[in-house]
Amino acid sequence: MRLKTYGTRGSTPVSRAETRCYGGNTTCIRIMSNCLPRDSALVIDAGTGLVPASLDLFNEGVQHLVLLMTHYHHDHTQGLPLARHTFEKSVPIDMYGPHEHGIGPMEMLRTLMSAPFFPVDFSRVASHFNCHDLEAIGRHLLMVHPQRGARLLRVDEYEQILTQTARIPSAEQVLQDESLVVHMHKTVHPEYTVSYRFEERTSGKVAVVLTDHENTVNLPKDLRMHIDGANLLIQDAQYTRAQYQTTTSGFGHATGEYAARVMKECNVGRLGLTHHDPMSDDSIVNSIVDEARSWLIANGAPELADHVFACADYQEIEV
Repeated sequence: MRLKTYGTRGSTPVSRAETRCYGGNTTCIRIMSNCLPRDSALVIDAGTGLVPASLDLFNEGVQHLVLLMTHYHHDHTQGLPLARHTFEKSVPIDMYGPHEHGIGPMEMLRTLMSAPFFPVDFSRVASHFNCHDLEAIGRHLLMVHPQRGARLLRVDEYEQILTQTARIPSAEQVLQDESLVVHMHKTVHPEYTVSYRFEERTSGKVAVVLTDHENTVNLPKDLRMHIDGANLLIQDAQYTRAQYQTTTSGFGHATGEYAARVMKECNVGRLGLTHHDPMSDDSIVNSIVDEARSWLIANGAPELADHVFACADYQEIEV
């Protein structure tokens, strides 16, 4: 399993010399796995990074896009009206996202692509979008199989598959052994926001994307279980310690020190910091990485410090 981070900026895209190292596209991450159908792609969020991601997917001949939305703040949807696949009606798009305040993926798209906000009305491209509401985060999971594609299952249905004790494995057991299983967890952020955990059953590799998540005093048991043992954690670390203490507490984002604590307490192998603040130049992002590494060294985990890095646009990461 590999990840490609097409967008790692938070709040708004940026473009200036001082942000050249980490880039300026807003959130968009591609998950690559041999458990996906050969002509399909799996992408998290549709920030401005979706625009170059869509071009790459088109050039690769991708014929089906599965798009997982964490939430619908502008920095996570800005790429949708301009991405090539939005207008490629021959390529079906399955979009999964939270449903809150009467708004799910379909309602978000209708608003985003409507006058006076955008010149092309969503009704002109809607025929190839299949929208799936996630109404209770944690109730369902997504199972993606190389031949069967993606399907949404209730957690209890999946657990019944895992606990079957028949001597000859059922067809469902065989399917899950060859699948990419995607678990979901609600983050601490304004509006319903989803963290995704990807378990590649063929390799045992695990990656978690935890963006738009606020510092918490304690780590709840369900959050620990969601992250525990991940080979790779991509986590929001938008602010320095000083910024968080003086200005940004309560904004729904975290610090590098908090991400380092999550890494240590949840037995994470590698930590990639993301959702960089638009006002943070490359040197500030580097300082957040330094704060995370220093916390690990000071708290008895110096061996983890070298496994912390800042995510950059167009970076490929092996899980």
